[in-house]
Order: sequence, then structure tokens, then C-alpha cells
Amino acid sequence: MLEDFLSQTRHQVSQNIDKSIGNSNLIEKAMSYSALGESKMIRAALIIASGKINKKISDVGLITMATGVELIHTYSLIHDDLPSMDDDDLRRGQDSSHIKFGEANAILAGDALQTLAYEIICDESSLKDSYKVEAIRMISKACGKNGMVYGQHLDINSETKKIDKQLIENIHILKTGKLIECSVMLGQIGNEISEEKNHMANFGRKIGLAFQITDDILEITSNEKTLGKNINSDIKNCKATYVNIFGLDESIQRSKSLCESAINDLRNIESGEIDLLIELAKYISYREK
Repeated sequence: MLEDFLSQTRHQVSQNIDKSIGNSNLIEKAMSYSALGESKMIRAALIIASGKINKKISDVGLITMATGVELIHTYSLIHDDLPSMDDDDLRRGQDSSHIKFGEANAILAGDALQTLAYEIICDESSLKDSYKVEAIRMISKACGKNGMVYGQHLDINSETKKIDKQLIENIHILKTGKLIECSVMLGQIGNEISEEKNHMANFGRKIGLAFQITDDILEITSNEKTLGKNINSDIKNCKATYVNIFGLDESIQRSKSLCESAINDLRNIESGEIDLLIELAKYISYREK
């Protein structure tokens, strides 16, 4: 069930990305190159699966928001890979954007992907105006100065330094977890049952942290071909990770514990549509790439 759902999500969102970007100039080609690279599209899947529980947003509206978030995520990857950031030359199994198109064009492609995300949400006729405003507010908050951007700053600032559990979890929550939690909650726009939304927010927060801890684990246990990215980046940049602070066994246990707790949050929701989110939570913590 999950693999079919993920495959369908990737197909629908990729089609929307291709249509939204176009192919008329070098910047659009650079945008498509990164955005249409092989991707798990977990964030998109979380939006759509969450929306199946809420049922206040049309399928078309969910796909549009999922497309927007994937564009935002791709922009963040392009910028993370830059020489001034993590300096990685491989992403999604291909040359990073700055290797393929040059550093300036990569920066511009990332900027354009970010703004396009908001544009397509604004243009989606099936979404109520109030839903559009809420979606843009949520994404901006998750990705801005107190979210993903600040998490990247803390990540870079912590290189070569010894940090504690609280700081590494804060970095992971901000840099990765905020957008994952946001994805879950985008599917809840329009839901007026506050208790349900609280359970969904808790679910999103926990799997967001689990996702990045699992990434840290895979940097140690997997290989470059499987992951489609460099596996020695954290070592090269002397980055603090969950694994090098707590060890591999404790990191695996923490990811699994977060997954189980997140699933327990879902079980408090009276809906026949929680199974996909449960499967996604398990996939996030137990995945191999």
C-alpha cells in the first residue's frame, strides 16, 4: 500500500513540478534538474496522507501544496550543497546544482524555486483564500529565520565544536523537523477539531526529529550509491551528528522510540485514514535510504 501511494505521489507531484517550472531558459533548466531528480518526496506524501484524514482540502489543492513544499525542500538542498555551506558535489544521485550549472546559477535556481512555491499556492483556484494565506504563513514560519534557515546557521556554527544533546536535537528540529511537521499540518488546514490537530502536530514533530536522526544513522551504515549523496560530508565538515554524540545503538533506539510515540499520537484520532501516516512514520525511521 505504501509503495503504491509513494509512487503515485511522486508521479503526480513531478508532473506538477515539470508543468510549473517550464524549460525556456537556463535558470528553469537548473530548477528542473534539481527538482525532478530522484526523490523520496516524503514531505509531499505527508501532506496528502494528512489531508485524507482532514478532508477539507481537495485532492488538487493537496497536490499543489505538496508541490510547493517539494520546491522549497529542493531549494534548501541546492543551497545546503554550496561551497559556502556543506560543499557537497553529489545530490539525488547526480552532480549538485552548482557543479552542473555554476555557483551563481545554482543560487538563483534555489531562489526561484522558493518563490515559485508560493506563486503556485496563490494561483491554486481550488484552495480558499484563507487556506492559501494559512499555507504560506506556515511554510514561511517553518523555513525562515526561526526555522530551517536558523537550523542551518546553527549546524554550520557548530562545526568542530563539542555540543550537547539539547543543541543537536534543536538543530535537527529546526533544520529538518520544522518542514516535516509543517507538511503534516498543511494537510490539516481547515480542520476545526483542536484535539485532532494537537495530536497531528505532536506526530509531525516526532517524525521530523526521527527523520534527521535516521539520516545521521544512514551516513554511517549506508553507502553513496544507495543514498545518492556523499556519505563523508559530516566527517569532512566536522559536523556534530546524533550518532557521533550518542553512538549508533542509542541513535537507532531513539529514532524507533520517536516513531512508536508518534504512532501512539495517531491512534488517538478517530479516523479510518490513519494507516498511511502510520506506514509513513515506520518508513521514516526504518528506511534504508
